[in-house]
This record gives sequence, structure tokens and C-alpha cells, in this order.
Amino acid sequence: MMAGSLAGGAGRHLWGWVPRACRSFSLGVPGLLHLRPTLPPRKVVDRWDEKRAMFGVYDNVGILGNFEKHPKELIKGPRWLRGWKGNELQRCIRKKKMVGNRMFIDDLHNLNKRISYLYKHFNRRGKYR
Repeated sequence: MMAGSLAGGAGRHLWGWVPRACRSFSLGVPGLLHLRPTLPPRKVVDRWDEKRAMFGVYDNVGILGNFEKHPKELIKGPRWLRGWKGNELQRCIRKKKMVGNRMFIDDLHNLNKRISYLYKHFNRRGKYR
């Protein structure tokens, strides 16, 4: 029995690994199993969630406040996070630098363990490898 006379399904299984350029015959209709019949439904996005609603809210502080305060100074939160951006490892290192000498021993130990884990994590996987 020749491979060209095999049924479409059997031929596809037997000859699926052979590149098209090496085949001297057609395997029939290509499998349409990989095509999606419809598009996925559109996501419903809340255009007035808290993050979008508060965007640019402090832009007028300099104009109305005679440029005395920077918007960064109006942010509430821990000192090591105000007006700063970074990943978890950078955040933990920054916290250790700024308040590590005032932390309880157990908290400092847990922070050091977290830094050690994150350091290994970021060096072993991810886009910065």
C-alpha cells in the first residue's frame, strides 16, 4: 500500500512530521482544528475605575499652589514608597536601607529572606536573564 493512498486522517498522522517541500503528493484538506470559528467576546472595561478617575488629579497643584509643593509630597504612605517606582526586590532593598536599622529582629530576618528569594528568582528566570 502506498502512502499516497492512505486516508486523510492516517496520512496526516504518518506524514505530519515531513516538511511540505519534501512531499511529492498532497495530504488532502489541511486540518482546520486550529482555527477559531468566532472571535472572543469584547472585554467590558470600567472607564471610571479609581485609577482612571484619579489620573492627573494633582496636575494643577503647582499652578494653584504657587509651585511650593511637589505632587510627590502629597502622596500618603510609607516613606520608602512615596513617589518611587520599582519591582518587589527593589522595593524590599529600599525598605531595608531606609528603615532596616529600626525594624524588629523577626521582621528584618523575614525581609532578608524575602530579598534572598527574590534575588535568586530574578536572576534565574524572567526577561533580565
